Amino acid sequence: MKRLVNISCKKATYLISQKEQKAIGFFDSIKLRLHLGICSACRLFEKQSFFIKINAKHNHEHLDATLSNEAKEKISAALKSLE
Repeated sequence: MKRLVNISCKKATYLISQKEQKAIGFFDSIKLRLHLGICSACRLFEKQSFFIKINAKHNHEHLDATLSNEAKEKISAALKSLE
């Protein structure tokens, strides 16, 4: 029975990533919940994964952001000085 419920951290992180993309199966969800109950590293990975997902959606709204001409000139001058 223990082998049926116990999953590795590698499998847990895979399921966490899959869960962010789409729904995972019922039994995989149970296995993941049990694993997260005993593994603090995977709980941290789940929190970080959720944080990245939320912030990636928020930052997606700002894709039209551009640098000012002054900033572009400063970067260009700094790159030229390296040559």
